[in-house]
Amino acid sequence: MEVNVFDSRKEMGEAAAKAVASKILELLSKKESIRMVFAAAPSQNEFLESLVNIKGIPWNRIIAFHMDEYLGLPKEHPALFANFLKNKIFDQIPFKEIHLIDGNNDPEEECLRYSAIIEESPVDMVCMGIGENGHIAFNDPPVAAFDDPATVKKVALDAACRQQQVNDGCFPNLEEVPNHALTLTVPSLLNASFISCVVPDKNKKDALQKSLYGIIETQCPASILRIHGNCHLFTDKDAYTQALRLHLEKEIIGKDLFTGYYTLFNSQNQLIETRIKPIPNESGALPFFAPGLVDLQVNGVNGIDFNEEGITVAEILTATQYLLGKGVIAFFPTLITNDRNKILQILKTFRQAISQHPLIASCVGGIHLEGPFISPLDGARGAHDAKYIQTPNWKLIEEFQKASGGLIKLITLAPELEGAMDLIKKCHESGIKVAIGHSLASSGEITKAAEAGTSLSTHLGNAVPMVLPRHPNMLWDQLAHDGLYASLIADGFHLGESFLKVVLKTKGEKVFLVSDSTMFCGMEAGEYSTHIGEQVILEPNGKLALKHGNGLLAGASKCLLEGVQYLIDKKLKSLLDAWKMGSIIPKTFADLEQRNDVVVFSLEGESQIQVQNVIKDGIIVFSQQK
Repeated sequence: MEVNVFDSRKEMGEAAAKAVASKILELLSKKESIRMVFAAAPSQNEFLESLVNIKGIPWNRIIAFHMDEYLGLPKEHPALFANFLKNKIFDQIPFKEIHLIDGNNDPEEECLRYSAIIEESPVDMVCMGIGENGHIAFNDPPVAAFDDPATVKKVALDAACRQQQVNDGCFPNLEEVPNHALTLTVPSLLNASFISCVVPDKNKKDALQKSLYGIIETQCPASILRIHGNCHLFTDKDAYTQALRLHLEKEIIGKDLFTGYYTLFNSQNQLIETRIKPIPNESGALPFFAPGLVDLQVNGVNGIDFNEEGITVAEILTATQYLLGKGVIAFFPTLITNDRNKILQILKTFRQAISQHPLIASCVGGIHLEGPFISPLDGARGAHDAKYIQTPNWKLIEEFQKASGGLIKLITLAPELEGAMDLIKKCHESGIKVAIGHSLASSGEITKAAEAGTSLSTHLGNAVPMVLPRHPNMLWDQLAHDGLYASLIADGFHLGESFLKVVLKTKGEKVFLVSDSTMFCGMEAGEYSTHIGEQVILEPNGKLALKHGNGLLAGASKCLLEGVQYLIDKKLKSLLDAWKMGSIIPKTFADLEQRNDVVVFSLEGESQIQVQNVIKDGIIVFSQQK
């Protein structure tokens, strides 16, 4: 918002009129006609008088509207806004068209009628003021909504608003002021490409100060004007007070990745969604607000191994904070095939961590057991230690679940193993999701597993032998099954681009990303030992493989955010669709509760994602500035 302060109302009105006239001419140099909305109030007198007297404006190319109207006043009543505007401008200038709100029509019918006219084409300019209670049009604090889906609506007038009508001399007393009106909504007004806001006199001092320097919220509807990139405020020294800009410094303003509308996080830790679109010339400069990433397969990060028996609560907290910095607001710690007692101890530690730290509790959506009920055969087994692989055992799951405090939400297994179908059914009945992975299941076994309750293919395309029958084979069978979601590791090493393309096209809304990250995510390149006694090589490009495994991958070293980035860089998905695969789809699959957890990020260069802030439960839990 641009703020212009003048010594007198006359100077203020003249400056506003010149600015509006200049914008009219600019727009009409590019368009055959434009659409303007005018406010009716004594605060607009000097502005309207000056505007009418400016020569050279082709008014016959302008379609005019007014923004609000009382209900039930006789058509000749002098306080009707339509009559005010007719007197001040509409009857003095040959507009192309003038569209007035009829306050004597049925309110519901009139809302529909006037909305249809407004919605025919975008509004180019709005000339407005601010009410003593901070209202814009008749969007008073009790009824204002920044995300209002309506274009025009019926409203009950706030007591302060009605009193202002008396203060302005429009009515002799409060009893004669109507109780209801029709108004353009906040989004209808702010979706204009240019806004002139004229606010004079000491009566507006408090409302103007709150609008400029207070909290952006519906308690002062005009505060939302601050987000508009082409709003020009004209005021006088009686109304304007310079104030500390404390609230402004604590605001985060951006646009929703999926809707394109303004979104903001105000100084009171409130996440506010709107139906207001940024103007084109500022849109690219705004950060994005997006739902947080959800990673259902995290073996560890940044030197912390979730599969190490000695893992501590402090390390789990550190790992959680690391993931938040990468935009991951929820994750499933993933425990792979291991010694029974070690798994039990790790599960108990996670249970303790969640009970002690609310931040961990808000981020750990469940635990993913990847094993020990997997194929022991090379190729399918992957980097899992063969000596700990077991046949499906429900009692062991119950033991694990008890140790975790009910945290186990997902199990990856091989459905061809003896007893697998019974285990799948029991898991399904107990609310534990089951996935196919590290498996050599046949077509029939995959079908039976899905019928028993299996709903996911874990890291599809990986943990299978290097050579498979042409057809049928387990990849085709899982791709073809409509009931199975598929998770993918998009790090540039686990899957080729052609396979990714096929899965993305085949699975549509049932495919999402996982990182399968290990403790080596975030670490420097080099040779390392793992908890299973294997040596691994982390290459500078991020490839992680067993040292003596003939190139066999040993998990991943990249985070989920890098998987999203990979899809974008390779032009496999748009930013919006790639982010959805890392956030909304896995969140939906895992049945995680709906929270307003948000990642705020910018794009550097053409498309490099840079996380700026992460907001969980109304609190900033990560800030790049810090």
